[in-house]
Amino acid sequence: MKSGNLKRSKTLEIFLLTAAVSLAAVVMLVAGCAHLDAIKYNLEPIPKLEVLDGVVRNTTGGQIEGRVDKSLGILAWEGVRYAKPPLGDLRWKAPREPESWTGVMETKKSGSICTQGAKGCEDCLFLNIYRPDTVEKNLPVYVWIHGGSNKAGRAVDLNYFAKDANVVTVAIQYRLGPFGFFKHDALNTGNALDDSGIYGILDQIQVLKWVRKNITSFGGDPHNVTVAGESAGAGNIYGLLIIKEARGLFHKAICQSPGPSNMTLAEAKNYSVGYVKKLGLTSEGEQLAKDLRAVKTQDLIKAAPRGVNFRTIVDGKFIKDPFFCMIESGDYTKVPIIIGGNKNEYSLWMLLGRGPKKKWGKLWRITSKKRPKKVDDILNAEEKKSYALTNAMGGKIWQALKGHRAARLLRKHQKDVYVYDFRWGGAKGTDVEFVFGAAHANEIAYFNYNATFDIWAKNRSITKETKAAREALAKAMRTYYAQFLHTGNPNGKAKIPDWKPWSNEKDGVKTLNLDASSEPGSSELKVFMTKREYVFKDILQEIEDMTDETAKKFSLKIVNDFINGWIKDVPCK
Repeated sequence: MKSGNLKRSKTLEIFLLTAAVSLAAVVMLVAGCAHLDAIKYNLEPIPKLEVLDGVVRNTTGGQIEGRVDKSLGILAWEGVRYAKPPLGDLRWKAPREPESWTGVMETKKSGSICTQGAKGCEDCLFLNIYRPDTVEKNLPVYVWIHGGSNKAGRAVDLNYFAKDANVVTVAIQYRLGPFGFFKHDALNTGNALDDSGIYGILDQIQVLKWVRKNITSFGGDPHNVTVAGESAGAGNIYGLLIIKEARGLFHKAICQSPGPSNMTLAEAKNYSVGYVKKLGLTSEGEQLAKDLRAVKTQDLIKAAPRGVNFRTIVDGKFIKDPFFCMIESGDYTKVPIIIGGNKNEYSLWMLLGRGPKKKWGKLWRITSKKRPKKVDDILNAEEKKSYALTNAMGGKIWQALKGHRAARLLRKHQKDVYVYDFRWGGAKGTDVEFVFGAAHANEIAYFNYNATFDIWAKNRSITKETKAAREALAKAMRTYYAQFLHTGNPNGKAKIPDWKPWSNEKDGVKTLNLDASSEPGSSELKVFMTKREYVFKDILQEIEDMTDETAKKFSLKIVNDFINGWIKDVPCK
């Protein structure tokens, strides 16, 4: 070997050794802190489970058998029960430990989804586990909490991300709608957990307890657990940050397009009473509790009062104050956290709200196969301008109230707050980019699994011309996540820009811009730090200064939706 090559080889060897030692130090630090947390929060000791090879694994309840997918290079256990079925007397109670069993239970397919509309059933407290088909141990654990306004959704397939990031992924299901969020005095027992009314979030805490006790059997590290979620799932993570029963059970958090929302105790009781009235129940006390638990699943679904939403209940006991109040006071679990949102968060609701003369609702037809339309067939030039202005403003409002607001408050108490702004909505100038853009939920596939890349436009932005850019962006985003899961810092991989923490300084950097070129065939990334920050009072002034009356009217309606509507805040004490 030539001397120059030898020197470079030794330099590379020293660099790799140093990097490995540094990474090990970080991992040891994370684990060490987690052990201290276990003492601090008085957590139960982690059981010593014998780690088996293959797809049969030990759990505290018994053995389960998963499956191997050689083509993907993953192992999977699907439909794993983490709590007793919440049926009969357990409807509207905190989750209980599942029954033990003898023999080997087959867990090769997902369990029934939780009741949502006419689909699913109440026996739905299952989770799915995926990991690379290797013998590695102590891998980071990624627990995914799905979105869906706390009334829809299911455990998704996370095998792709498990292999790509070299982690153990856990996708969960939790009680939804009136089964997961219901507060009526007749159900009170004196037990704070059973009486909390937020059974869907208690299910998520139960998952974290199950993971802590069992994940070593699947090669996961119970001292390196990241909770991640999108929309309502991300909002629920805000809840996990302030609920003391969840402390010490996770060590990092990721909140994608968070929709954190609270309701007062009075509001929660009022809508629960509304269910009772629509069901025609006239009993009281213990008898009413029995009658409510005897109501058939679909009868309860059909009895939903008008305008009901399913949010975290600030009851003054289990949850003493709303999310932002407790975060501002510093009374929350401080862990490294990623928060982000999309440029066009509100485009979906603009279409659902139908807009002026119901024309915005007609824009769905750009995705139609039977009766396709172009934007120009539906909106004239002036109407297009109004739509575009409102679409841009909706994203700013969402970020200002739910993302950037949280970042500023968190940064007062911790340094490791990372914020992104996802802006890829397909090739610039296309109808899909105009109507949907970087819509709510579009970032999910880029971050953690190889699925639908524009969920609302039904993959119509996925063209050969944009493939290189789309895949380059997705790879960069998964790289950030993988590094964060392993070390608590999204940086460390070559050839992607540093993701700096959010700064509360006026001229400090704030958000990581996540975008890519729309030039045909280009793989150029538009990933860089910005000083972009949305402050609600500034947004209100921007709306006030609008000269487009239609955009102004509907932007104010969006503000009203946020302040007084489906994700409104509860005032601090």
